[in-house]
Amino acid sequence: MRIALFCPSYGGVGGIETIAAALVREFQRAGHPITVLARGDPTASTLDATVPVLRLPLHQLPRQALHLLPELRFRRRLLRATVTLHRALAAARAEVVLTLAVSTYAPYWAALARHTPLVVSLQGGETRGEFTSRPRALRTALRRATRVVACARSLAPSARALAPEVASHLVVIPNGVDPDAFAAASGRPHPRPYAAAVGRLVRQKGFDVLLEAFTRVAARGEPIDLLIAGDGLERTSLPAIRDRLGLAERVRFLGTLDRDAVAALYRGALFSVCPSRWEGLPVACLEAMASGRAVVATAVDGIPDAVLPGETGLLVPAEDAGALATAMSALLADPALRERLGRRGEAVARERFAWPIVAGRYLEVLAEAATGR
Repeated sequence: MRIALFCPSYGGVGGIETIAAALVREFQRAGHPITVLARGDPTASTLDATVPVLRLPLHQLPRQALHLLPELRFRRRLLRATVTLHRALAAARAEVVLTLAVSTYAPYWAALARHTPLVVSLQGGETRGEFTSRPRALRTALRRATRVVACARSLAPSARALAPEVASHLVVIPNGVDPDAFAAASGRPHPRPYAAAVGRLVRQKGFDVLLEAFTRVAARGEPIDLLIAGDGLERTSLPAIRDRLGLAERVRFLGTLDRDAVAALYRGALFSVCPSRWEGLPVACLEAMASGRAVVATAVDGIPDAVLPGETGLLVPAEDAGALATAMSALLADPALRERLGRRGEAVARERFAWPIVAGRYLEVLAEAATGR
């Protein structure tokens, strides 16, 4: 089965990009040729290992439909890009297209579906926690899709409400993780015990709330540091908050780390924290679980699909620094609880979220779409 993957941000740093790279790897291992359609200068098209990556001038739909001039500009670009996309699909002899992108790219999905069976993967985590900022465009794309995949159970009702027609061909397939890569890592050296947090430095991820919670933990005399890995728009404001709270000696921002360094960060941590305001199903939670670490996380969107309270971690309400601090202190005070949650999390990551399992389910859906079953 020849697969085309539409992922504008392919090759970048983030959850969707990690998912795309893992699925490409697993599809290849299963013997399926794959071509990636990504955003960028066409002259920058490359061969990533043995995967053709075609760079195209793709643009996001303006988030506000009332912005007339950007809307018109986007429509003109869409017409030109659609011709190029169809040529790329023909050259690749693609039998099915899988999309991994935020919904502001939905007009491209709808255009692709005119000539090739389309599988839309809904990842959530969009601006301000909305299901989509452009419901009409997403509705059109969902209606044209042959199959729809939601990475979290929380996304499925939103998809059905927006486009009731998808109910019969919508399935939930979680994101995945490479358990072996994280379980085998050595811990990151650090002079004191620490908690770890990984993610883009943006409001969605709630690191400002984590800093406030950590202030309370530190005030209780807990002997622990906080290490945060990632980059983003809040790379300046978050360290400023840290300094204002008097945490400069206890909290370190590590910047962007590669997978091996992230694995080492988790393995050296006492536990991991995911304080997001909204999410799809964050890869960070799965990676922490695969590392055998308990997870303190907010009970939003797809997080409870993986972080099972009292089984693989502890859940707290979003934007509640007090509850987050209490959960962190509970894990600090009970090493046996940390161990039990971490051990069960590692098992769940291997049993339910290992990439070969997740990719196998995607391949079943792609085959159904390609053959019209």
